[in-house]
Amino acid sequence: MVAKQGTAVRNIRLDHENAEYIEGKVDGQQIVIITKYVKKT
Repeated sequence: MVAKQGTAVRNIRLDHENAEYIEGKVDGQQIVIITKYVKKT
């Protein structure tokens, strides 16, 4: 899945097994985000 910039991600949590992954939900679908593609604001 490729999400556009500004897409709302709900239920964000860190993956305890791998520090490079963030779990969340977009439109009811569970996704895993790689931290190198996330900008801290």
